[in-house]
Amino acid sequence: MKKIIIFMLLACMLAPGMILIQQHKGLQDGLYLADKVLYDTNKVTLKTNQALVHFNRDIMENAPDRSTGIIINTVDFVPLQLQEELLLLQQTETQKKLQLTFSRPAAEKLEHFTAANVMKQATLVVNGEALTTHKIREAIHGGKMEITGSNDNACQQIYMLLKNHNLKKSR
Repeated sequence: MKKIIIFMLLACMLAPGMILIQQHKGLQDGLYLADKVLYDTNKVTLKTNQALVHFNRDIMENAPDRSTGIIINTVDFVPLQLQEELLLLQQTETQKKLQLTFSRPAAEKLEHFTAANVMKQATLVVNGEALTTHKIREAIHGGKMEITGSNDNACQQIYMLLKNHNLKKSR
């Protein structure tokens, strides 16, 4: 009887971790609403509509204030379906910006998503990792989204990661 109770206790303790793995595994690449920035990912309780994603280790400078992960809301998101190639553009003398042009269905979703979430944080997730987190300042019309970085290197790294990821383009 003691063995069964111990086994059940272990199963209950490990269950949240298993849920994290299942939710993390099934994430599509896209733009998600950020529910909470995490500084300690060891003690996390998720709701059924949430997933924990860690920041990509190669571009940790995009993580807010030395955070290690972020809880995202999985109910509503914008799939990362592009219509055109990524563009890395000069923003200032020392900074670049990354421009993404979404496919028509994704652009419509982007417009609704950003209009409904103005002044909230959104996170770009690729391969189950957060690449960057930004505040939505206004609704994005026309399907073109720009990512700006605090330094030239951040946008360059995201650009290279997305180019190497072979994002699907659709029309």
